[in-house]
Order: sequence, then structure tokens, then C-alpha cells
Amino acid sequence: MATLETKSGIEVEDFRKDDLFGLPSTLRKNADWSSTFLYNKIRAAEDELERTLGIYYKPQRIVCEPENRSVNPPLIKGTDYDVAEEAYDYGSDFFQGENWGGIRLRHYPIHTTPKPTVTFAYPNIDHKIFTVPPEWIRLKGAYGQIRLVPASVTVYASFTAYILSVFSGGRGIPQSVFVDYTAGFDGVNEKGDLAGDFMDLLELTKQLAVLNILDAAFLPNSTSNSADGLSQSNSYAVKDFRTSYDKKLRQFRDRIKGVRLAVV
Repeated sequence: MATLETKSGIEVEDFRKDDLFGLPSTLRKNADWSSTFLYNKIRAAEDELERTLGIYYKPQRIVCEPENRSVNPPLIKGTDYDVAEEAYDYGSDFFQGENWGGIRLRHYPIHTTPKPTVTFAYPNIDHKIFTVPPEWIRLKGAYGQIRLVPASVTVYASFTAYILSVFSGGRGIPQSVFVDYTAGFDGVNEKGDLAGDFMDLLELTKQLAVLNILDAAFLPNSTSNSADGLSQSNSYAVKDFRTSYDKKLRQFRDRIKGVRLAVV
């Protein structure tokens, strides 16, 4: 049988032995769960967490708006890049105060090799205005953050002149900052700093996979058994498992992405 390789590195048989023992007794038919069934539940959990958190287990090459680039031959997904995303907005406060050209990328963590490229362009990438020198780019790769710190007076002077002429009205420009970068836990240089985050992510992945199994089993709220004067009842509070998982997911998201605010 072909090797069932997950994105997270979770081994199917280890998951069977170590993470399914706590399921209700009516579901403890481990021999009946094929490796393919368990693999599919793990993979579904991985895909959901990647979408929910903007996190990749494996390195992904991310390119802003590849379909709008006039290059020959055109960029091909899977060959030249893995993920396409929209360009970032240039806010009117991009270089004001302590911002220093701060950009919070949508995916995490960022690889430092290769280093991200940052280009200012409008209305699309073919109308390049300024390509940020690599030495300007300061990374907090473990948290998906970029700051632009000018390190060349000559280049900075020309860039400042452009900023003053275009943005003197105090307005920003949407989708005018193009960042190409690589993100994903596997192979990231700061992996030592991310060890705790990655272990928490693995635990969330396993918990969600278990919930996927419970959902597939249509588990009843309770069962009762009686025989020769012996009566036994069991309650299966699946919603409590879901509540616990949702709480841990929120805590993990807040830690890596920051606390979300809602305005009403």
C-alpha cells in the first residue's frame, strides 16, 4: 500500500493508537477504521486549519496577482507558484509614526530564504513604481510581519519624492503593494522559536480529526444497556468536545494573529 503522507507529518497508525483511545466505547472499533478513512479525516482537518488560520504546514510559494503579470511564458500554478493572493493596500499612514512600512502578511510563518520581494505598483504589477531593495526589508518571519527600513539615502530620496507627490492628499491606494514570499512551517529558519506553536497546531489538527470521526459516526446523545438486573447508561457530550476545540482554536489564533476586534 502506498504511503499515506499527511501535510503535518502526523502518522496514521500513531494517530490510531494514541488519539482514538478516548472515543466512546461504541466507536472503539479501531480494526474497522481503515488507514485510508483515518488519513482522509486528518487531511480534512489539515485543510480546514490552513484555510481558517492562514497557516501552511509545508512551504508554499505565494505570489500576488500572478494572472495580471504580463510575462512570457505566463506564470503557471504548481510550477512557478503555489498560492495566488491579492496585492496589499497602501494605507495613508504606511510610513507615519512608528509604522515604518509595516505589512502583516496573510500567511505565516515567513521563510527568510528566499527573502520576500516587495514592489509598489499601480494599477497593476506591470506598472511598477518602486521595487524595495532587499536590505530595507526587516522580517519577523515567525509572526508574518514585514517592516521597511530605508538603508540607502539616495534610493530613499527618490522614493520619498514619489510618496509626497502621490499621497500628499493623505489617501491610500488599494492593492498597490505586491509581496511575493514563501510561507510554511516545514523548513522555516525560525522553527526553533515556533516549536511551541507547531506542537499546538498538531494537537489542534488531531482534535479536529477526532471530531470529524465523531461527526461521521452520527453519535447519539446517550445510550442505555440492561441485562440481568444490570443497567448502564452513557452520555456522549460531543458538543462539549467541540466547545473545547473551539476555545483552543480561538486562543491559538489570537496568539499568532493578534486579538480580533468587532465594531458594532
